[in-house]
Formats: sequence, C-alpha cells, structure tokens
Amino acid sequence: MRDKGNIPNLDQCIKGRVYKIHCRNLAYGVYDGKGGFIGIREKFNQRYLFTEYHWDFSEHYGTVGEAIDLTIDLPNDIPLETYLETIDEVSKRPVSFDRPVKEGGRGWFFTDTNEENQEIRPIALHNDKLFQFLELVEKDHARANQKHSD
Repeated sequence: MRDKGNIPNLDQCIKGRVYKIHCRNLAYGVYDGKGGFIGIREKFNQRYLFTEYHWDFSEHYGTVGEAIDLTIDLPNDIPLETYLETIDEVSKRPVSFDRPVKEGGRGWFFTDTNEENQEIRPIALHNDKLFQFLELVEKDHARANQKHSD
C-alpha cells in the first residue's frame, strides 16, 4: 500500500486550478478535471506540456502524491489541453485519424472535406497559451520563494 502525502481527494480537486505538486516530472500543474495535472516537463533540454495523474486516479499511473492549491485559476480563454488540433504540415488544414479508411490508406483524412490522402503529414499543435501561463506561474513562485529566503 502506498502512502500519499498532502493531497486533496480526487473529487475535491478543482478543474482549471493551479496546484504546487510533488511527483516525478512536474513542480506545478493545472488540474484537468479528468484525474490529471498538466504542467511543464523538461527532458533532454526540451520543455513541453505533460500530464501527471493524481495518486488516487490509478494504482499504477498515479504519481502526484502532494498538491497544494495555489488559488490561481486558468483564464477562460486558455484551453485545458496539452495539444490543440492536429493539422497537415504542408497545407495547414485540420486532419484527423478517428475512422477506418480504405485498404492501403494511412488513416488520416482532412476534417474540412473528409478527403483521404496518402500524403498527409500530421503534426499536433502545442497549446502555447497554456505553456506560457504555466511558465509565468513558475517564474512568479520562484521569485516569491527567493524573497522569502533572502
């Protein structure tokens, strides 16, 4: 049996609220309302949005064992997703992969026309607004902690 630290029950976490968290890869995360905290992870000198899950969400995947409510809410104009839509790298048109296609097809199609195309080069658009918001939270709290230690 694992011991969890100072973390509210899963049903007490507030969707869109920022928490100071303790887990494997994140220091801060905004609760996504689905059991996860989205924050900024750094790996191989890259920083990107990543989700870690509440301790009670899953016995195997729950890694957030501490979450302190910072009483900061995500602004309504920022989507609460790590990625936005997926587009074709060349045409910049939206694409999807959620239906069967003809034999030999790759599964991707343009969502505006339902046209299947072997040449689609899908790329996921990062949620830059959420990244910038969380980056600002991190910087503000680092400055506040620096003032307290001086």
